[in-house]
Amino acid sequence: MAEDRYLLQTCKACVHEFRVPMSLRGRTVLCPYCGAKINIGAATPDKPVDKLVGQVIRGCRLDKRLGAGAMGAVYEAWYIKGERKVAIKLLSSKAAEIPEVIQRFIREAELCKALDHDNIIKVFDYGEERGVHYIVMEVVEGTTLSGVIEDADHLPWRQACGIIRSMASALAHAGEKDIIHRDIKPANILIRNDGEAKLADLGLGKQLSAETSPEFALTMQGATMGTPAYMPPEQIADASSVDQSADVYSLGATFYHAVTGRRPFEGSNAAEIMNKLRHEEAPEPRSLVPEIPVGINDLIMQMLEKIPEDRPQHANDLIAEIDKTLANPEQARQRRRGKARRGGQNQQSGGGKGLLIIVILVLLAGAAAAAAKFMGVF
Repeated sequence: MAEDRYLLQTCKACVHEFRVPMSLRGRTVLCPYCGAKINIGAATPDKPVDKLVGQVIRGCRLDKRLGAGAMGAVYEAWYIKGERKVAIKLLSSKAAEIPEVIQRFIREAELCKALDHDNIIKVFDYGEERGVHYIVMEVVEGTTLSGVIEDADHLPWRQACGIIRSMASALAHAGEKDIIHRDIKPANILIRNDGEAKLADLGLGKQLSAETSPEFALTMQGATMGTPAYMPPEQIADASSVDQSADVYSLGATFYHAVTGRRPFEGSNAAEIMNKLRHEEAPEPRSLVPEIPVGINDLIMQMLEKIPEDRPQHANDLIAEIDKTLANPEQARQRRRGKARRGGQNQQSGGGKGLLIIVILVLLAGAAAAAAKFMGVF
């Protein structure tokens, strides 16, 4: 049965709770959220009974917890009236004390409900009941791309390419609504047991047309949002100004991780990763996995260009590039690096600002971790 195939694990570093395939039992893996090393034990350590299991919220009976973090938890539930399984995300009572968090939670639900695509998790309902903010959405019988990669060490390039193309199709649909994700990573891509990929978690998503108006803006100018290992350089400086080329970069970092089994830039903390991201180039995938065709290698590196204009600009552009590469994967691709070379001096001149941002982020990360441990889940 499905519930016997996965283990629920908790990362002590970032307090996120997530499922991993049972085949990883006894192995050491990286937390899909913060990158900390976690030893997957024979069984989940004893924890207090979840008092919410069995409760009914918005007509949904909570059956089991699928994962959790400082902001809340996700449960598999049974929609009583509709007689079907669903997933329901609940905002923690502590998180709900912060008005901006509630705004973002509602924004995530609104963005997701506006989308209708086979490769995007569907949202059925959202609201508040008895003081609990909830999002009812499609449940996925399977695991995350992170779990699939950890289980396999790395994916065959054709399998990975299929997943990335389906995610590009999902992003193209989102782009039609002026929506960008801003947190593409393996942990936010769900893989069903039949292999179909689903894009999840628009918690950091934004609608370009909405955030141009000050009264609707939820991202402050100069704010950094996202996951450092998969974040493009421009998102480190200012998450409010990024466009869909930022999602292309993050999808490229995910592609890289899938075919090599490692992230483009590794480090012991977020500051080290972001410093490498700004000033170093990732090792080419073929240097790590020689059987990757040169065309696929070059496509991934093009998606990871540090200058946004040197990447495919939109998801539809990326789909065209993927299809062209798949038609002749052994053919080398010419990377568009003219603007990157011309902008090199300007990029370096911003190094002092970037270093200041990184130092601030380290301090904020430490404070956030402490707050997460203090807050708990409910």
